[in-house]
Amino acid sequence: MKIFYRSLGLVSVLALSTLLHSCDKVKDAISINIPTQTVTADFYITPQQVGTQQVATFQYGINLDSLIKHENTSLGIGNIKSAKIKSVVLNLTNAGGPDNLGAFSACEVGLSSSAKPDYTVIAGIANNPDQNQVTLDIPVNNIELKDYFSSTSFTYKLSATTRRATTTTLTGKATIKFDVTAGL
Repeated sequence: MKIFYRSLGLVSVLALSTLLHSCDKVKDAISINIPTQTVTADFYITPQQVGTQQVATFQYGINLDSLIKHENTSLGIGNIKSAKIKSVVLNLTNAGGPDNLGAFSACEVGLSSSAKPDYTVIAGIANNPDQNQVTLDIPVNNIELKDYFSSTSFTYKLSATTRRATTTTLTGKATIKFDVTAGL
């Protein structure tokens, strides 16, 4: 009889460990990927002198809570598990002559939010070619940004190293794509 109770106890422990592990699997299975979101924001770069400096900032607001609830009403902004930038593209609408993105030998884009005001670099290029260009696809850093995304207000900062002075105010659009995963 003693062997029977020990065997029953062992079977119970194994069953419970399987059930508890299964609960974690169910919990992990209840996650959603928000379709890739695109931020398009206008920016302006005033005439720049040669050197490294912040050249533009722009803000963008987005209600991620609504986007998450649209996909699954049981989840919200507090359930963000992962947020990553997928691409950053700058496009000038009034470039001309020497005043174009080729005037910058390097540039980086930083992100801050009302939830986390410290900037972190999300994309950067160190060797931008010296050629007449109106579009610049900046390589992104593969970093986790979920702490920044528990917010509705985002600020982007464009810093650059100017290889030759610019003389006009450059007008452009920044297109930033990001993915968000939410779950229990």
